[in-house]
Amino acid sequence: MLEPHVDPAARESSTAFPLDGLTFDISSMPEEDLVAYGNVAPVLYSLASMKVVRLSKSLVMKFGNTVLASEGETMKYVAMKFPKFMLPRVHRCFNIQETISYFGDELSPGTRESVIKQVAVMINQLQSIRCDRPGGISGEKSRGMWFSDYGAGPFRSKEVFQDWIAWKLKMSKRYQHALPETLALECSTFVLVHGDISPRNLVLGNNNQIWMIDWGYAGFYPPIFEAATIKHQLQFQSFSQLLLPHIYNHPEELAQLEACSYGIHRVPFSLPPEMEKDSEVDLSAA
Repeated sequence: MLEPHVDPAARESSTAFPLDGLTFDISSMPEEDLVAYGNVAPVLYSLASMKVVRLSKSLVMKFGNTVLASEGETMKYVAMKFPKFMLPRVHRCFNIQETISYFGDELSPGTRESVIKQVAVMINQLQSIRCDRPGGISGEKSRGMWFSDYGAGPFRSKEVFQDWIAWKLKMSKRYQHALPETLALECSTFVLVHGDISPRNLVLGNNNQIWMIDWGYAGFYPPIFEAATIKHQLQFQSFSQLLLPHIYNHPEELAQLEACSYGIHRVPFSLPPEMEKDSEVDLSAA
């Protein structure tokens, strides 16, 4: 099992970071220079080929083979829609203008309550944005907890997404991992979902303001997808229990989505007929 790596020096304000004291324009700095600085910068977090490194006291960089361009596009989209959202500013990297410390169990009860309230407000604001086209902001394949390790889609319409979710429930029933009487989740409303909200993706500033990071799984999905993802962050159960009562969390819809889990994860390549046809067309075009 892969274990994340963290360099404690990356979180110390006394550390000398590569870009501290230098005069530079981050938007025009040569890529090779950024790579060179990134390779020697203290690691805030790394897992497999993905790294988040601290270039200066106010600048971090995320890079690696698993980092998607759509993550940055989503963050820019959210920042445009909600200027008061505490998001890292996206240039060619993330610029967080606060001392960085990650949300954790060491927080006081008052701070934890503040964090939960802030995150709930952010989720509810995100879900005020609706779209008739399911999936990622740029129309790419859907990724995250409810789309298997291989991703799913892209989905060209709400109807296709509905067929897909119904098919995954059918697969779960076929292999006796869902009750026969379970109804398919109704996928008529699609809202902006972060898709990976957990303490590891929240950054707490000095003034107790929360920054939400890691938008690689974000997209337009039924609102229950956010709550379902939060509920199943098994290593953060106390966080989930505090947050779920404050966001959209319909028990019946949650159970319907959970009933699809076996079909999604254990039969990932089984698709409804219409999606099979689309897949064949894509292959022949290639």
